Amino acid sequence: MLCGILAPAVYVATVILGGILRMDYSQKAQAVSALIEAGAPNKWLLNPLFAIYNLLTGAFGLGLFMTVRASRQTERRLVGSLGALALVFEAVLGFVTLFFPQDPRGAAPTFTGATHIVLAGLSSLATAVTILLMGLWFRKAPGLRGYGTYSFVTVVIILMTGGLAAWAVPTGNPFAGVFERLVIGTFLQWLVVIALKMYQSEASGSPG
Repeated sequence: MLCGILAPAVYVATVILGGILRMDYSQKAQAVSALIEAGAPNKWLLNPLFAIYNLLTGAFGLGLFMTVRASRQTERRLVGSLGALALVFEAVLGFVTLFFPQDPRGAAPTFTGATHIVLAGLSSLATAVTILLMGLWFRKAPGLRGYGTYSFVTVVIILMTGGLAAWAVPTGNPFAGVFERLVIGTFLQWLVVIALKMYQSEASGSPG
């Protein structure tokens, strides 16, 4: 469960570090993927850090899966299990995406760049599915009902901000980076909140 707390910290630190090292990079206007796009100057450093983030996220997903399966609450256990596995799948997609960097702005489209877009889209979908399914399980798990409502609200925010990011990034909107970070930040804070709650529940001998 601690991996769910460490993963967002690694991600945020990596993005900040990438912005500091690359003077021509704009956190406000550019997507995070631009930090590790084809030919980016600091890929050798940032790729391993993003890989660690994905490994930590996947480990947290496995922890959620084991928690759901071990729960005494059997109703919607399948839904919760699928939600946890969706998070593992999202982490795998994020890891694989590192091998398919996006094309630099203005460069000719490549197969690798097109694959990056597909993987990124699937990753975003897996994120929303994870939170939605886990929310459904939380609603039936003793002591976690409020986290179900919180998860549903989180999904709505992700869908709204995700729509803005999907429009802004391809068009080169000057606030594209902000919109994308709203989506990512919403997901990362959900990871931290849920990880803290599940860690506390494990320490106290609950949940469900």
